[in-house]
Amino acid sequence: MSRSLNSFLNRYFQRVMATKSVLCVGLDPTYEHVPPDLRTGRIVNDINSYLRRIIDIAAPLVPMVKPQFAYYAALGRDGLEMLGELVNCALSRELLVILDAKRADIGETMAQYGEEVFGRYNADACTFVPYLGSTFSPSWMQWLKQGRMVISMIRTSNPEAAMIQDLELKESGLKIYEYLAQLVAAWNTEVTKVTDGAGSVGGVVGATWPEQALRCRQLAGDDVFFLIPGYGAQGGGADGAVAALVNSRGKLRGVVNSSRAITLNSWWNKDEKQQREGEALDLVRAAIETSNADLNTAIERKLGIPIAEVMSI
Repeated sequence: MSRSLNSFLNRYFQRVMATKSVLCVGLDPTYEHVPPDLRTGRIVNDINSYLRRIIDIAAPLVPMVKPQFAYYAALGRDGLEMLGELVNCALSRELLVILDAKRADIGETMAQYGEEVFGRYNADACTFVPYLGSTFSPSWMQWLKQGRMVISMIRTSNPEAAMIQDLELKESGLKIYEYLAQLVAAWNTEVTKVTDGAGSVGGVVGATWPEQALRCRQLAGDDVFFLIPGYGAQGGGADGAVAALVNSRGKLRGVVNSSRAITLNSWWNKDEKQQREGEALDLVRAAIETSNADLNTAIERKLGIPIAEVMSI
């Protein structure tokens, strides 16, 4: 089915059922992520080769991947060309691609960002900073009508988030992140209507703040897709990660991202400053499989039913 006839959420459901996974593998490369035995000294080529192998490993095991734009831009023109190649590689393996570019600007500039992330890089979804308001609409509407998604920051995983996101609004008494959760729900309803169900608006909610994440789900409602970072290397546990993943009807509406825990920490022991025992790519595969089992067990605990039943709906 072509992307123009199939919404992001439908593609998400298909991939979750196919892989029995809610894990998103983050692709945030620096040269230290490349195992020593895969290094030739050609930095961009080595990173490209390593991430392609991770994509090959991940394709049958997870529904999607998330490249972080800054890591590729930092490598210059070759890095940006690599990003395009990796997105095409992931799409060819039927993985969904969230481009974590955190775009935000006035409408005219957002239109150009849309051309970049959806036109040039062909991403399924892109992260968005809502400080300027709903500047993705109508700037990204042509892409949303094709089944793409914009994913707004709501309650992010970083420790500094509370400095702004926990501030209380005087009139409503809501904290900023609570207001944003409601706003994302309203945007999603509007975009879904305008695009006849093709486009959608999701939200970023960190696994490192499980109580706030659950509050975000309550305020955003059952239909909003959540991208949940912070699981793994940032310290978020499985139970916190799935707190906002499941809606009030027991349906899955999101993915849990893990980056360094998969691509670096799986094979490198930072405490002992040496490679863990085993082949690096085998350790990457094992880390993905372990994360899948960890998250699925947490979903079963939350809902009290076998994961096969959850992911067959």
